[in-house]
Amino acid sequence: MSVVDDLLKQILSDEKLLGSKAFRDKVFTDVPILRKASQLKRPETPQKIRDMKAMAMTPEAYWKTSAWLFFTQGQFMADYDDDLAYSEDFVKVYPTYRDFTTEQLRGYFTWRKAVRNGDIQKAPSPYPFMYVYELLNGIGTEQGLTAFHRIDDFCKAYGKHDETLMNYREKWLSDYAIYHNLPSELLSDIGDSPNENNIITLMHWDNSSAEDIYDAVCDMSSYRPEQSRYVQENPDIFRYVLCNSFIKVSEFFRDNRKNSFCSRLFGNMAETAYRIFDTAVFYDPSPVRETEYIVNEIHSYRLRNGKWFSRHLTGCRHRSAKLGDFVKAVDSVIRDETGYQFRLSNTEVSKQEKSIIRSVIAEYIKQKKIEESRRIEIDISKLSGIRKAADITRDKLIVEEEPDVEENIIEAPPEAPSDSDSPLNEAETEFLSALINGGDYDAAARKHGSMTSVIADSVNEKLFDTFGDTVLLFDGDTPEIIEDYLEELKSIVNI
Repeated sequence: MSVVDDLLKQILSDEKLLGSKAFRDKVFTDVPILRKASQLKRPETPQKIRDMKAMAMTPEAYWKTSAWLFFTQGQFMADYDDDLAYSEDFVKVYPTYRDFTTEQLRGYFTWRKAVRNGDIQKAPSPYPFMYVYELLNGIGTEQGLTAFHRIDDFCKAYGKHDETLMNYREKWLSDYAIYHNLPSELLSDIGDSPNENNIITLMHWDNSSAEDIYDAVCDMSSYRPEQSRYVQENPDIFRYVLCNSFIKVSEFFRDNRKNSFCSRLFGNMAETAYRIFDTAVFYDPSPVRETEYIVNEIHSYRLRNGKWFSRHLTGCRHRSAKLGDFVKAVDSVIRDETGYQFRLSNTEVSKQEKSIIRSVIAEYIKQKKIEESRRIEIDISKLSGIRKAADITRDKLIVEEEPDVEENIIEAPPEAPSDSDSPLNEAETEFLSALINGGDYDAAARKHGSMTSVIADSVNEKLFDTFGDTVLLFDGDTPEIIEDYLEELKSIVNI
């Protein structure tokens, strides 16, 4: 008799044990209470899984990569199904078939069968990753667009159970499209493409609409204008000034600088090494080939001598801090020029850029004043009174017959001349007086809610018919009176 048998006999003959609650009042059959390990029935390993595991022991598997073994075993098990569920969670990084126990493998193939039938349930952490690896390698699916959409759909569906998978979705889809040369439109909202599309819009500002330019600038700016109090209260002027300032600064760089404004904001093109499918287990059966994949005009990939390279702008991955400085400068200068009560400090842009921003603001204010002067408002409430007055006038004019008496016609006396012949209004008069006397003409302009440049243009316009010439020069930020007209200007403002 073996040691194990002696031990079992000793345990089962123990009177204290037999009198315990666990055994008392029980009816025993011939089924053994305690069993040896050899008597325990274990689930049999399916032959298909045995054959798959044997592949890892072949001489070829010893010198080839683990990615090759995964690909080979996956092709062998592509159509295999099982019916043994496994729910105990475990951790495997970059999981492959040889990392799993038999029970874990059978549980995976059982879960995979349900997924293929549209029933996507939460599973042990390695299962969804290995399923995506299968799709990337074309295991159990047709490669190309079919697999691309299956990867996308699965990641979104399983993301409801575990968001971890979604952290890798864009990289997997991007690499799959690049490797299989799928249409670049598939990547329009993946990875860096949204930012790159914005940059392309700004690069071609001369062919882009104001709305597209504004949206692209706001998307790529590190300074968020939608959070600005001034922008929230005055969206129209900010939109106009930002768009037109960006266009004029871009024109200035095009005409006077070696590099474009966008190059200053987002960097230049560069080529770097690229690791394709570095977040997955992937086997490339034909790495030695030459190919190029163009995402857009500022981003492409190239495979040379088995190595991948990426050509892209160096500053397109994040919002631009330099563009943020420009947008903040627009917000700051508008506040200064319009006398907004809450000021915003900003000195991160050049004097030339600030000068361009000021000129655009002046253009906007002048345009608004012209529009307001042309606006005709009709007070409908006064129409009834006008009709009554017209009726009375009509009745007076209608007579039955001409009067026989010749009426004397008395000429009305001429109108008294106006006390002032000056064509300037109060604001322009105060501004011009301050300029002649060396006073604070800026304060005079702000007093009437205007700007120095705008009110100087208004004075020139109103006095042009009188002098036949411009009376004020505006060079830079300082207005200057033409000396020949000084005495006549003094008489106009009664100095």
